[in-house]
Amino acid sequence: MKSAFTLVELLVVVGMIALLTGAVGNSVSQARKRARLAKAQAEVKEMTNAILAYEQSGHELKTLNNAVATANELGFILGKGEGGEKTAVLYNGNVGSDGVMRDPWGRPYRVSIVEGDLDIIEEGANAPIQTGYFLPNFYRLSAEERAQ
Repeated sequence: MKSAFTLVELLVVVGMIALLTGAVGNSVSQARKRARLAKAQAEVKEMTNAILAYEQSGHELKTLNNAVATANELGFILGKGEGGEKTAVLYNGNVGSDGVMRDPWGRPYRVSIVEGDLDIIEEGANAPIQTGYFLPNFYRLSAEERAQ
C-alpha cells in the first residue's frame, strides 16, 4: 500500500493554512492602524510643544483658524521667523516636498490658534474625523487664565 495524502486531507490542510493566514493578516492590519494612531499623536504633541515653546520664548503667535499646517503657516517652528528672522528649529517632523505637514494617512494636519477658550470640536455621530489640534494663544489670555 502506498502512503499518500487523500484529497480530503489536502483540502483540510489548505483550509487551515488559509484560516491562519487570515488571522495573522487581520492582526497585522490592526497593529498598523494602532501604529499610525500613535505616530499621529506623537507628531501632534511635538508640533504643539514646538508652538508653545516658540510662544514662551517671547514671540507672539498669529491667529490661525483651521489652517492647513504648511511650512509657510508654521515656518516659525521650522526655524523661519517673521520677516526672514532666523529662530531656533523647534520641529523636525515630517514636512513633505510641497511644504505640507501630513498625518500618517496622507491628509494634511490642520491647526487653529485662537483667542480664548473656544469649542471648535464638532460633536455627534456624523462629525468628520480629522487630524488637527487647537491651541489657545497664551499671551492673549487674561492673567487669571494664564495662571491656571
